[in-house]
Amino acid sequence: MRKVLFKHKTDMKEQEIKDTLSDIRNMMERSQKVVFLDGTAGILAGIWAIIGAVAVSLVIYGTMSPLWMADVQPIAEASSRTFIIVSVICVAVFCAAFLSVWNMSRRRAIKQGMEFTLDAAARNLLKTFFSVMVVGGLVCLTPIANGLWALIPGFMLLFYGLALVVISPIAFKIPITSLLGYIMIAIGIAALCLPTYGLCLWTIGFGIIHLLWGIWFSLRYNRKG
Repeated sequence: MRKVLFKHKTDMKEQEIKDTLSDIRNMMERSQKVVFLDGTAGILAGIWAIIGAVAVSLVIYGTMSPLWMADVQPIAEASSRTFIIVSVICVAVFCAAFLSVWNMSRRRAIKQGMEFTLDAAARNLLKTFFSVMVVGGLVCLTPIANGLWALIPGFMLLFYGLALVVISPIAFKIPITSLLGYIMIAIGIAALCLPTYGLCLWTIGFGIIHLLWGIWFSLRYNRKG
């Protein structure tokens, strides 16, 4: 009987040790991910978004007025040519922002003397993020097919915010990350309700909010790095 009790206590202690080590490992991984993130990347993403918004505004409206809520009639027809041009601009902005985040995070990791690798957790994070974004891209094809181009900015903001909310618990455990997602969702809903101001709200969401988030993150997490 004593041997059974002793064995049971030993097994419990071993399990407690394993749980403790697992908790420590998870904390270290989350800490490293916070260290890897760089607020400058958020600032750059905001700048790229503003540049992209200016380009789209010039293509569709021939002026930058829609960026600050001016009611301007489009000069470009809702044709396949216009769709291709706008799509190329959006893809270029997304790639530039993604590469900025990747390169700045990699540089910061190297600066901190840490290895920047695409482990299983990181692959799962990217898979989840891009899954939501791909679904959002497919949803955006619906208003395009019906000539409702003004709804696209709202859907883009909505699904980007949803992607941030979904990956936030998996990735960083930073409340501001999920908060950023909820802000994007709110702006996206506003853009769907006010399609005339869609490009303006798109600029605020992807541009201004990213700039503010990047500045906050730099001051909060990267200042000592």
